[in-house]
Amino acid sequence: MNAAAAEVIFLPGFDGEAALREEFVSEIGRCRPARAIGYPRRALGSLDAYVRHARAQAAPDSRKVLVAESFSGLVATRWAAGDPNVLGVVLCGGFARRPLSRVPMEMAAAMPWLTRLLGCHFMARAGMASADPARRRWSAALFDAIAGLPNDVVRERMRLIASEDIGADLARLAQRVVLLQFEEDAVVGRVARDYLESVCAGATVVRFAGRHSAIETRPADSARALAAPLERLFAAAA
Repeated sequence: MNAAAAEVIFLPGFDGEAALREEFVSEIGRCRPARAIGYPRRALGSLDAYVRHARAQAAPDSRKVLVAESFSGLVATRWAAGDPNVLGVVLCGGFARRPLSRVPMEMAAAMPWLTRLLGCHFMARAGMASADPARRRWSAALFDAIAGLPNDVVRERMRLIASEDIGADLARLAQRVVLLQFEEDAVVGRVARDYLESVCAGATVVRFAGRHSAIETRPADSARALAAPLERLFAAAA
């Protein structure tokens, strides 16, 4: 297999906006061809439907490493399980099952306005007051992206986050897995991070002293943290 001809495909977090990760994808692209695939602002119906949507944006026989942020870890894992042309999976701020306790997750799934309120006014607004210009820019973009999601889309994605458990899928993956764990992650709790590592036996774990939004607010640093693990994935597939 010619790993040198393979590409990196990036899948974004909850808001689904590929364009908001351009800087990170560009940094990854310094070493390997890289592009991002986003999600439409409409309900797709199931996790498998998200996988079908993402796979349709890539050539069926193309070789790729999937780099997935947060929510998209569910999509990337299910994709890799059914596609032998996936060389490896990188989960950034990922989780194998709900990142927080069941009750708030189920409440958020039932009340999309609550998710929008928390996303726009807790996460995004807080970042807008940051002294870090990159975080301010990201927070403003996140506010617009989440505010623009229809209720049925918010409800569907929260339901998938609350209900899906891909632990068994990860344990069965033939491909190598890299975990980029954000040490200051307030979205994915410690229990969820520990569970993810427990079901990914043999995974390469990269611990990064950053927030859940580090890919967006510190794209160069995040890309550098993944540079060596990504090259090892490609080398192993050669």
